[in-house]
Amino acid sequence: MIRIASVLAVAAVLLVAGGRSSFAQSPAQTVKERQDAMEKNWNDYYRDIAGTIRSGTPDLALIAAKAQQASDHVKQTAMLFPAGTGRDAVPKTRAKPEIWTQRADFEAAFKALIDATNTIGEDAKKGDVEKVKADWVSVAKACGGCHGGPKKSGGKFRFEEE
Repeated sequence: MIRIASVLAVAAVLLVAGGRSSFAQSPAQTVKERQDAMEKNWNDYYRDIAGTIRSGTPDLALIAAKAQQASDHVKQTAMLFPAGTGRDAVPKTRAKPEIWTQRADFEAAFKALIDATNTIGEDAKKGDVEKVKADWVSVAKACGGCHGGPKKSGGKFRFEEE
């Protein structure tokens, strides 16, 4: 039931995204907002999770809190990909046309990240350090599903940095 609710929530967020930013601001403003949001995902949430996991003695309370914050933020970030905000409108965006031409795959990738983030948070709350370490691999794979790797790399839904 939770999985179905998660799918419906992501779908609703992405459907609403089609009109949210495009009416409120220019495509360039939307692209800037989503770039900032993507940076925030790493800088404010995932970097802290990665750091504590790599420390050898993960802070499970921190992971649980950051995972919840990240999940909420990723859901908001999903709304920042409305039609009309690709390279045709904003040449400096790294968002590939596949975001809009392969929308179901793109939505599935966002859902995978949200699900992996929720799982690591839930396992952290349960106190399962080994499971949390394994979950981190799933979170990283979910990020790589769009990005393919470090900031300079491209990916399925992101152009390589020029």
